[in-house]
Amino acid sequence: MTQLGSLDVAASYIKKLKERVDELQHKKAAAQAAATLRGVSGISMAITTSSGASLDGVKKLEASAPVVEVRQPDDSSMEVRLICNTERPIKLHEVITILEEEGADIINANHSVVGHKIFYTIYSRA
Repeated sequence: MTQLGSLDVAASYIKKLKERVDELQHKKAAAQAAATLRGVSGISMAITTSSGASLDGVKKLEASAPVVEVRQPDDSSMEVRLICNTERPIKLHEVITILEEEGADIINANHSVVGHKIFYTIYSRA
């Protein structure tokens, strides 16, 4: 094999390795996102693979990811709003437990379902 041929083989090997590294980084990011969601809100979700349908899986993951909004109208109160999909509901009691463990005194918690979305609102004091 000539030097030029060896360089071509090495270059294609490096490209394949780069693609593999990118694929593994994508899987790692998806796994970390899913683990974070499970750890924070008790949501269980499948890890998507990096196959031809991976973009659809990532879009589904993003679409089903809960939205968290925290407001502090004054120094002693806090309002937490959670929005999630009905297919992947948040375990509200776990969120309340976490807030109480951090020293919050829960004043009121409620939820409403609109279409395929669940809206939770938690009012607390420090």
